[in-house]
Amino acid sequence: MEASVAGELQWPPTINIGGAYLRPLRPSDADALYAYLRDPLVTDQTSFPAATPALAEAMIERSRTRWAAGEPARWGLALEPNDRLVGTCGFVDWSREHRFADLAYDLTPAHWGTGLMGRAVAAVVGWAFRGEQVERVQAFVRVDNGRSARLLERAGFVREGCLRGYRVCRGQRHDFYVYGLLRSGGGATGRPAHEQRQAAPGTSTAES
Repeated sequence: MEASVAGELQWPPTINIGGAYLRPLRPSDADALYAYLRDPLVTDQTSFPAATPALAEAMIERSRTRWAAGEPARWGLALEPNDRLVGTCGFVDWSREHRFADLAYDLTPAHWGTGLMGRAVAAVVGWAFRGEQVERVQAFVRVDNGRSARLLERAGFVREGCLRGYRVCRGQRHDFYVYGLLRSGGGATGRPAHEQRQAAPGTSTAES
């Protein structure tokens, strides 16, 4: 389903990605979100704070608030046919003036290596680039998070540099890579980003 990022958008589209779909996050997703965020495998190499039920609830509320304001935000990633949340994927920041959006994603480890998050990233980036309000998608990845870096590279993102001491992650300062993808010819293949083929079996987290 196509939708614009323009101001008239008040709610995210549901996007089928084959065996799963991206849909709006709901307050009822909080328990499932907290259940996998509390796993150190998911958050250790990210800038997530310590996982708590309140953090999961706040993530969901922020997403819903941003969508209601006409700003791109996170989708929930749910499996067919039981609709259980297994991840999130989408945007945690957006500049209307500069037309960039910051990508973030997370996934329960049971579905790592299946290509699920690769398909989700392709879907949300493609959705963003179909509108006129996003010219650049960027992501920030801790330098020791190789799985997340490989996912972005397979999606056509270009590693543009290293930001030294960029974020404090649970009390420790870490370097982060910055990855970028442009709507017109800015991917690693030199083709427009929305035309690039996604083949990303790995999943992990890039978190703002």
